Amino acid sequence: MISDNPCKLTVRAIGIMSDFAHLTVCNGFFEDIAKGYECLEVWLPQGIYGITLKLDGHVIKENIRLEGDTYHEFKTPPIYSSLVAEKFESSREYYTSNAVRYSKEPTVNSGISDGGSIFLFFRYTDFVSSQELNKERRPLGDGFSLLDGSRKVLYRLLGNNIKEDLYNGWMAFNAVLSEGLYYLHYSGRSPNPAWENDQGLPAREIPLQVFKSKNSWQTQVFLTFGKGPIFPSMSIFIAPAEQGFNNNDESNYKIDGVRHKFHNGVYYVPEKVLREFEQGQWTSPMKGLLAAYVYFNSPENTYDNLFRNILKDLPAILGEETPDIKALQVLAAQYFKEPLPAVKISEPGMFLAGAKATIKASIKQPDIIPDDSPMENIADNLYCDMVWTSYLPDPLPLAEITTANIADVIERIIGSETSPEEIGKKLLNSRTVSTLLYYIDKLDNDTDINDLAGRLQIPPNVVRKTISHILSFSDSIKDIQQFNISKLKNLQ
Repeated sequence: MISDNPCKLTVRAIGIMSDFAHLTVCNGFFEDIAKGYECLEVWLPQGIYGITLKLDGHVIKENIRLEGDTYHEFKTPPIYSSLVAEKFESSREYYTSNAVRYSKEPTVNSGISDGGSIFLFFRYTDFVSSQELNKERRPLGDGFSLLDGSRKVLYRLLGNNIKEDLYNGWMAFNAVLSEGLYYLHYSGRSPNPAWENDQGLPAREIPLQVFKSKNSWQTQVFLTFGKGPIFPSMSIFIAPAEQGFNNNDESNYKIDGVRHKFHNGVYYVPEKVLREFEQGQWTSPMKGLLAAYVYFNSPENTYDNLFRNILKDLPAILGEETPDIKALQVLAAQYFKEPLPAVKISEPGMFLAGAKATIKASIKQPDIIPDDSPMENIADNLYCDMVWTSYLPDPLPLAEITTANIADVIERIIGSETSPEEIGKKLLNSRTVSTLLYYIDKLDNDTDINDLAGRLQIPPNVVRKTISHILSFSDSIKDIQQFNISKLKNLQ
């Protein structure tokens, strides 16, 4: 006989990353009764219920018959990540031991003794993948360069600049560097005829910050390879430079879990992490940066005061002029619906959310992105497939590298073509140019620069300069009559 007295059902996830395990209890009609992270406690009538655990792409479902107070445990499934952490299934001793070692041993002599550092660790998922996917034994650093803030090549990730094991499939790079912004540049990969339907990989560039305030920090980057680098898998951490990489650091597990959720559009920070901030624990600045970006992108408002305090603490830890600190201030102003801060962001930070917030702010406050700055030049070339800022970069020239301006971009689109048909085709095949012309043609005469910038989500200055250079080449575009030239001229 079924009792009318309710029973207590406790469902708990246990194991690695349990605080990121999403739990659901549903009734016989598949209606959700309770949901949350790591542990659920709910009073229910006797009966049959469904319980589900979701974590890292895994979905585990079970049914339970509730006849009295019941405690049910879910063991978390194996976790795979670029981070070579001890408790992750995708880690191997031949990866973790070398990551730990070379995070503490510079692979190049930069001539700098008092600074932060950048540590890069590339690897395959395991030895077997390395053997299957890299039969030619190509270096993992092939096509990669580390650039300084002016986009001059500091190091190619090849030869004596790195440590590598092509048999097991890993590469390490470590350089002591001055505080500031650097760029990890990837020149792309041509299609491999040995791989069916392989289309190669386009070029990509990723800003990396070296932090140094009272402490020296090491920026640690982990990247997994398949048929080339799998950029969405990238994990980035900030650790004390003298400590190097700790392959069983609880903070790293938390950071990787939050990053993975953020990547999938889930704005979640575990209670344990929030309590650390409340207690003033700052062993991992990346945890604070990432949590703030997540919170200010979410509809949550429970911890507003806490994150206002985090905004005050981070500049002292990482430096007030850091692009990500400025971008967070902009994002926070948008979140709190407050006036935008009087900052200028000329360089991109490491977080895509910061770049997007900056571009959005520039529509109302154009001078937030200085004219002809690196931030302006990348605004319409962003990739959006990971939480980190990355974009289609200018090629690395053989001679000294300079950041191209908008005119150079238009000229590169056209290339060496000279006929009206060829020039027109190349211009109109440009994503930004073609979309801009579409809106100008379809919208009414009241359209202005800021309206177009808002629709395209690029800074107004980029719109203005693009229009100017389209008009410069308009005589050479065969089908320009399909667009209203007067509208273009009115927008100048």
